[in-house]
Amino acid sequence: MKRRILFIFAIAVFVACFSACGYHFSGSGSYPAGVKLIFVTLLENKTAETGVESTFTNDLIYEFTRNRKESLARERSSADGILSGTIARLSVANITRTSVSTATERRVTGIVTLRLESPEGQLLWNSGNIVESEAYAVVAGDKMATDRNKSEAIATLSQKMAESAFNRLTEDF
Repeated sequence: MKRRILFIFAIAVFVACFSACGYHFSGSGSYPAGVKLIFVTLLENKTAETGVESTFTNDLIYEFTRNRKESLARERSSADGILSGTIARLSVANITRTSVSTATERRVTGIVTLRLESPEGQLLWNSGNIVESEAYAVVAGDKMATDRNKSEAIATLSQKMAESAFNRLTEDF
């Protein structure tokens, strides 16, 4: 009798675990509106930071390549979805200080908006604001080292944003 109750309980737990909430991994859903092939255009840079449009676009392409290489169109003409967007803002703020005028750590925050359109220009999906932040160290008396740390923080921020963008694009709710 105990074996039978234990067996029924085990089956109930198994069924509950695999059918209860419809859990799935981020980025495992389908693209909106039945899109199968996506072409990624160079993002528009509305910030004062030169060259970040290439970094952000390359990280976005890498995220598609890493997750669904077969869905990335090599040419715009073969795509049924065109992904474009804007780097709307990159701002820097002091987050720790040793005095009122001396920062030891800063945070760069970025805002990116993306849109997926059909080849005819119909809006299929809009990301809204994708916001991420990354901290970096300020090296006292060494502007070059601080700038290098800022560049590395922006590169990390770009990778985070690409991952967030891909996950938002593929979430099935």
